[in-house]
Amino acid sequence: MELECQLVTNGVYCGDSSGYQEPRAKELEAGQTEWRLLLQLDSDERAKMMWGDAGRLYFWIRESDLCEHDFDKAWLILQCS
Repeated sequence: MELECQLVTNGVYCGDSSGYQEPRAKELEAGQTEWRLLLQLDSDERAKMMWGDAGRLYFWIRESDLCEHDFDKAWLILQCS
């Protein structure tokens, strides 16, 4: 997911696998190490939280943005099972 955050932040479409094949993807790959998982939320029927089909929400942020408390630059990724 770190690579997905890095690519999307730099304007590469990642709604399907084509973005990972884009020539710029290889250039941007090194920046994926800057991303940190900020928060993960699992689906929980008892809490009436269901993300897609029993999925999870992942909030990611760059280390530098976290240090500056700049949460406007965080990304949300939904993954469903």
